[in-house]
Amino acid sequence: MTPITRCLARLPAAMAATTALLLVAGGAVRAADDYTLPFYDPGVALLYGVDRDPRPGVQLDYTGKTWSDTSLHPGRVYDNHTGIDYPMPLHSPIAAAREGAVIDTEGGYGTEQYGQFGNFVRVQHDDGRDTLYYHLASRADGGLDVRRGDEVVGGQKVGEAGCSGQCTGPHLHFEVLLAGEDFVQVDPMYRRLWTTWPGRVPFLAAYLRESNAGTVVVRRSKVVTHWVEFRNTGGRTWRSSIWPGRVVLGTWDPASHDSPFQATDWISSWVATKVDAATSPDEVGRFTFGIRGGPPPGSYRETFNLTAQGVRWFDHEALGGFYIPIVVSNLSE
Repeated sequence: MTPITRCLARLPAAMAATTALLLVAGGAVRAADDYTLPFYDPGVALLYGVDRDPRPGVQLDYTGKTWSDTSLHPGRVYDNHTGIDYPMPLHSPIAAAREGAVIDTEGGYGTEQYGQFGNFVRVQHDDGRDTLYYHLASRADGGLDVRRGDEVVGGQKVGEAGCSGQCTGPHLHFEVLLAGEDFVQVDPMYRRLWTTWPGRVPFLAAYLRESNAGTVVVRRSKVVTHWVEFRNTGGRTWRSSIWPGRVVLGTWDPASHDSPFQATDWISSWVATKVDAATSPDEVGRFTFGIRGGPPPGSYRETFNLTAQGVRWFDHEALGGFYIPIVVSNLSE
């Protein structure tokens, strides 16, 4: 039985169907811009997209399909919809789709009531666009993590989903606007602004291999070198030297616990190492670190997970439990 347990990102049927539709509509090609989906859960599916035809009773979706009615078209569009709706549970974390500066917020409405758009965050980016995150929970309820004037990195949590404003159920209404204009929408799906097409969540990874997928045997007070590789299946480049957002391998279960196996090359008592080099989406990142035989002789297990420091732990449930069986021995090597 392999010592690595993992549950690599399995998309629900609804998300898989949406993904297949996007692939047919646009092709699996790399986009020039570096936006990501504004949340961390890869299972969140599109409910409604932008209506690119302003005429009442005429709907033009991101695939180029036109309807001449006022009906709802789940997974596509409804009449005069100016953003993209993603249904999700209350207090689901919302992420900045790109690096930028917070230029406006509202957090005073009730989490599930009042106002047209309710609580929101608006972020200005250096490419001439703004992003808007509507229907958030209230600031008093933990729905806003940022304030006007804050600088954010792509993938940083900016708030939590709510149902404030005109809302029939908890969801995120996400918009991309031309900077400086109030109501000039850009359809990120039609324009293919995502880092990858179809769009990805900011931080996601898939375990590939390690230097020893069996039990690591280390003599008491000695050190062995270990490495593990993950594929970057998210939309953000893994940074190696820039904080916040530097991707590291830290102890898990519980998160950030002091490890008895800390070697001298560890960054801290719970951070084993950072990614060896910057790793773009779809590339493979390696994490190299020492394992020291610190505890008394015996059999142990140390668990790790990836985190973008100061931004977000990776989805441990989606990534799976990465652990290393370790035997500390008094025997000579």
